[in-house]
Amino acid sequence: MEIQSVDQAKDLQSRDAVGSLTEDLRRVLRTELLRDSCSAAGIARLFSMHRRTLHRHLRHEGLAFRQVADEVRYEIACELLARTDMALSQVAAALKYSELSAFTRAFRRWSGQTPSAWRASHRLVRMPNRLRNPTVPHQAKDS
Repeated sequence: MEIQSVDQAKDLQSRDAVGSLTEDLRRVLRTELLRDSCSAAGIARLFSMHRRTLHRHLRHEGLAFRQVADEVRYEIACELLARTDMALSQVAAALKYSELSAFTRAFRRWSGQTPSAWRASHRLVRMPNRLRNPTVPHQAKDS
């Protein structure tokens, strides 16, 4: 029985290590996707492992590099669309899409709607300046 519990402990440790690798991968992708061209081999080098090893760890979690990268791209795109007034072409360029049409196709695949439609329905409400710094109202004098 002890051998089985040792094997189970090792399995849990490897799952935790892979799970944390996936979390670390997401964090690294958030910066690398905006910085320069991002490849599985380049990201694997940042983790001091071969591309195949990275793929094997991700496959163990039921994930693929492209899937994780697309999820992170979608998260970034949603943040940029909801929180900024950047033109769609600027959002596409920030995410390293060669053309706005390629970004629009990818975004539609991820969300089921175009970036402009998504932005219109998810725009964060912004308070006008006059509401951010309210002035003290004048008190009426009793007559």
